[in-house]
Order: sequence, then structure tokens, then C-alpha cells
Amino acid sequence: MVKSMTGFGRGEVATASHLITVEISTVNRKQFDASLWMPREWMSFEPRMLALLKSQIARGAIKCLVALRPLSDADAMMGVIEKFQRVRATAEQLGLSGTATISDLVALSANERESPPPQPTDELWEVVAQATEKALAQLQTMRLHEGEQIATDIRQRLGSLRALFETIREIAPTLPEAHREVLQKRIEALMSNGHQLDEGVLEREVAIFAERCDIAEELTRLEAHFVHAETLLSGEAPCGRALDFLCQEFFREINTTGSKCNDRTIAHHVIAFKTLLETVREQVQNLE
Repeated sequence: MVKSMTGFGRGEVATASHLITVEISTVNRKQFDASLWMPREWMSFEPRMLALLKSQIARGAIKCLVALRPLSDADAMMGVIEKFQRVRATAEQLGLSGTATISDLVALSANERESPPPQPTDELWEVVAQATEKALAQLQTMRLHEGEQIATDIRQRLGSLRALFETIREIAPTLPEAHREVLQKRIEALMSNGHQLDEGVLEREVAIFAERCDIAEELTRLEAHFVHAETLLSGEAPCGRALDFLCQEFFREINTTGSKCNDRTIAHHVIAFKTLLETVREQVQNLE
């Protein structure tokens, strides 16, 4: 199952008095790196929140915001009234005099969010977890949709790479004979005095060249890499890290192929292969 590392999800669950909102956003990162924002009184939830995120996100930079607000305007107003009554009672105890104004009420309303949130009980965690699960479900939907698009693009690019690979595989067996013809013409041009070169010497030189430019092993490994790449793209596990490593192996084999084959045409195809492979690797780095 191919997933992008980029996405956003939001989940909400209501308690008797508050609405708890969880927002999760993710972007590319080689490792799992989560940053949590939640009420300070709820920091005991952090280990459980991290475990919940890790259960569904393999890697990426994750920002998770947990917020709460009164469930209704009536609840918010009740909070302001209760706070105003506490302030007035304190003033009476201290013997302070004065008349409350609308400005005082506005100030209390603006600071209502600063009132202590509910205590971090197990029951409250269940509510936070439900909101987080909803946010994760929305996040995963977005990451799956983008991941499918990226996988389609990667498959198209791998198809172009395979076409270059097949061309190289067709040309490779013809190199020794082509080298033999070139070598023979050069020798004939140099030995214009009528002397004949021992045919065994020529064949030996051709055999040495054929062994030096033999890329059968590299071609076999490249073929296996193409099969492995499709297996990863079709699997259920996160494949971004494995595909990134596979791109390095592709590069290693095609680089060796170019070094072994002393042929201009193959060198041209190797350069094209490397250039296209780099675009595949850039796309792979967007996958979880």
C-alpha cells in the first residue's frame, strides 16, 4: 500500500462540556519525528499519543495539535459568569470597592480559554484517542490518494528505464564482434606491407575484450531490481525507504555497466538511464 508522506487530518469528539479537536499534518522526513501541542495539564497523554501516531505512521515530520473549547456559547457564558462571581467574592473578602463594567466582562471572556482544562483521566484519554483516530483516518485517506498518484508516476518512469535497459541488453552481445571488426581493420591498415597477423592473436584480443565488457551479471541484477520495485509498489508495507535503497542499487549496477562497456551507444543510454533514475529517486523520497 503506497502512501505519500504529505497529508492532513482533523477529528472532533465532544464531551459533556467541551469539544476536543485533533489536527494532524505530515510532511517528508526520513525518520519518524512528531511534535505535539496540547494543554499543559494533558502532557501525561504524550506517550500514549506518540504510540497511537506510530501505530499508523511509519515516518515523516508530524505535527499534532490537540485543542478544546466549550461545547456551546452557553457553556462559555457560564464560565465567564462563574469567573466573575469568583472575582467579586474575592474583592468582597479583601474589602475592595468598585463597579464592574462591560470592559471587565470582555476581558474575562477573552481570558476564558485560559481556564484549566478537564483533568487528564483515562476516560478523557479515550475521548482524545477517538478524535485522534478520526484525524488519522482522514490523514491516511489523503496520503493514500497522493501515494497512488506517485506510484503511477514511478511505474511510468520505471517503464522508461526498462526500455533503456532492454536496448542495452540487445546491444551488449554485439560488442565483441564489432570490436573484432574494428581491430581487424586497424591492423590491416597498419600492416600494409603484406604481412599477415596470426589469426590466433586477433581472436585472443577479442576474447579478452569480450570478458572485460561482459555485463551479464549487471543485467541480471538490474532485471531483479525491476521485479523487486514492482513487488514493493504492490505490497501492503510502507515502501519508501526500501525503494530509496533500491534506487541506489540501480545506480550502482548501471554505473558498472557504463564503466565496462567501451561503446558510445551504450554510454549514451547509460547517461539517459542515470538521469531518469534520479527523477525516480526524487519521487520515491515522497513515499512513506
